[in-house]
Amino acid sequence: MLGGGFPEDRVILVIGGPGSGKTIFASQFLYKGAVDYGENGIYISLDESKDHLYEEMIKFGWDFKKLEEEKKIAFIDATLMSRRTTSMQQIYGESNTVNAKQLPIDKLMEQLEEKIHETGAKRVVLDTLATLFLRFPDKIERRIAIVDLIEALSEMNITTIITSELESTALDRKITAEEFMVHGVILMEKIFSEGSTTRALQIEKMRTAKINHNKVPYTIESDGLEIYPDVKLFKSS
Repeated sequence: MLGGGFPEDRVILVIGGPGSGKTIFASQFLYKGAVDYGENGIYISLDESKDHLYEEMIKFGWDFKKLEEEKKIAFIDATLMSRRTTSMQQIYGESNTVNAKQLPIDKLMEQLEEKIHETGAKRVVLDTLATLFLRFPDKIERRIAIVDLIEALSEMNITTIITSELESTALDRKITAEEFMVHGVILMEKIFSEGSTTRALQIEKMRTAKINHNKVPYTIESDGLEIYPDVKLFKSS
């Protein structure tokens, strides 16, 4: 669907609703990179702990713990910052200043640069942008944080996947500011038709790549995500 894969050193946004498989998609990108292509990776979690993620991914046969021990994968756990933010909000209320201090983008990028030097990583995942939105309820501060984040990632000579939440159906959704900033956008959604559910994936944009724009079905199997680019989403009647 991309004529050979993701363009290197680009930032790609993967948008999907709950249960669409965004985290699986991103984890598969890192795992396959380290195991099959010799490209080490870094997982930045703003949502769940390392233990929880590793436990979930081992179900697909992806042993992230082993890869971490071999220094092929590194994990940046930002969930502690999230808990601190929540505690401070409970004490001080909705304070944008407190939120901003809990996750300064420059500090996060410093951690990332350290891990890149340690592992020689070429792939990075940041999961999920939705958590970042909660930390910056002020729209202006949120936009500044997102711009800083995407610009910093774009300058690091790494291929990055950022996940984000789909807040409405594809037909009703509005294009977000971050979609204009990134190099590529992939949409993952569940489509309900005639009493059944189909998972559909669409590449909405990918700079420098010749892409298949069609919505195509995908499944989540015991060994991960499987995409069917040559299968029609719905059968003709």
